[in-house]
Amino acid sequence: MEIIDKEFELMKELSENKLNNDIRIYLDETRSKIQSRGIYNPIGPYKRSLAHFAAMGDCVTLLERLLDLGTPVDDLDQNKRTPLSWAAEYGSLRAAKALLKKRAKINSLDDMYRSPLTWLEYAGSTECKDLEATRSYLKENGATMRGAKRAWIFKKLRIL
Repeated sequence: MEIIDKEFELMKELSENKLNNDIRIYLDETRSKIQSRGIYNPIGPYKRSLAHFAAMGDCVTLLERLLDLGTPVDDLDQNKRTPLSWAAEYGSLRAAKALLKKRAKINSLDDMYRSPLTWLEYAGSTECKDLEATRSYLKENGATMRGAKRAWIFKKLRIL
């Protein structure tokens, strides 16, 4: 449980999670419930499951336990993003490897037609040290930039 406690701290320290009180409360409550009930995959803010947050934080021990307990590897959040999509955006190389080992769909598209590789390219988090290694690994395993043109258009529209 000590490793999983450390992984919860990692998840809480990601900038998106640190700045969102609802996510912090969800992670704290989930951590507490896991200590008494055992591992499970509750749904939190934005319909993201614990697997999504574990993938973001590269929390492989927790992620693998969730997958071994039957969490769908391509679990969808409210925007139809999978844990692999979040792992790619955050440069979570070990999480990406664990998800692909469990046969995650490498080119799944979300509701904005972005693939995990597209998220890495257009929104890759600057706080992550493994973006380049994650990019290379995804490409070696068949990742494509499906949805890249649409992602580029959306990005430009937000600037205007």
